[in-house]
Amino acid sequence: MDRDPLRDALQEAGLTSYQADAYITLLEQGMMPAVKVAKRCSVPVSQIYDVLRALERMSYIETFDQDKLHARPREPIDVLRDLRSRGKLMNEAADAIENRWEQPAVSDHTVSVVKHEETVVDRARDLIRDAESFIELSATVDQFRALTSALEDAHDCGVVTKVAVYGVDLEERLADVSLEGTVTELRACRIPGPFLLVADRTWTCFTPNDWANRPFGVLIDDYILSFIFHWYFQTGVWTLWETVYEDTDPPYVYMTLEEFVRDVAPLWEDGASVAVTIEGAWVDTNEPCEISGRVTDIAYPDVYRPEGRPSFEELAGFLRLELAADGDLYSVGGWGTVYEEIEAVRISLDAIEFDEPTSIDADGAQDTASTRTW
Repeated sequence: MDRDPLRDALQEAGLTSYQADAYITLLEQGMMPAVKVAKRCSVPVSQIYDVLRALERMSYIETFDQDKLHARPREPIDVLRDLRSRGKLMNEAADAIENRWEQPAVSDHTVSVVKHEETVVDRARDLIRDAESFIELSATVDQFRALTSALEDAHDCGVVTKVAVYGVDLEERLADVSLEGTVTELRACRIPGPFLLVADRTWTCFTPNDWANRPFGVLIDDYILSFIFHWYFQTGVWTLWETVYEDTDPPYVYMTLEEFVRDVAPLWEDGASVAVTIEGAWVDTNEPCEISGRVTDIAYPDVYRPEGRPSFEELAGFLRLELAADGDLYSVGGWGTVYEEIEAVRISLDAIEFDEPTSIDADGAQDTASTRTW
């Protein structure tokens, strides 16, 4: 039963509109401060305390002081008995309350497990619209279609959106979807896989899709756990499949240091001068920073390949970029860096320049000129 019919049924059972709305909010969210309950529903803050006290008198909820007034739903034994005595509509309302009571709350906890794929996709839609830096998404065609509006909003805000869609003949199946202005890059995955969203290095939404033994979803608000899911997306989904669409207009933006090094290291080893802008945070203070300069060193524990890009396996451990800017040298690390000065969150490749010979004098010396690739 949707929220509106459930609210109507509770009002039939004697609750006011405010009381019904507050009760449903607590069923869905779990224990919350009174003021937060008001913000999540239609009850004015000035009336929320009276509403909660009334619900407590009717045995729907219980309240307690914990620095400030909190409320949570009571086990609904008496409520279910009362509603089920009122006919079919109330039976449906009782079932809806029971489902919400048994389902873990979507709250501010680090990890929440939910029972329905729709809950995960709906949460992903909200996180996409709230994203500030980057999104990694793997989804079925239908799931991707359901999120295109939110992806457009994120793209308009400058968010880098990398999307992997499961299925074959995607060019035909997505012919009516305007990828320009919706995604930064889209890849076609020829085998099925889980729904996965990683947003802004902190939020993760996961559900295994149809082939799981039983449906469930996981919602994560954690920096380190999200990195694990990001690494799965990067190595187990993204790098394996071909690009269907890519926004190729410069400047080119990278959201992880590993991707930047994979593309740039061979050029830098060949003598290119690489200019970048690093947006991130100072490791010692966690304060944001933005620095523009030139790459002076790229280091990781393995030797560079004589040809081609380094693999993600080679970059999976220690990885450091050294940047010269305004007469100083800065050490730059990736997601979760500890020892470097800056944790890179967004890397803009501003320019690549090569020194090429333009003439040879009588002594055989070469004059050089700097040639920019864009």
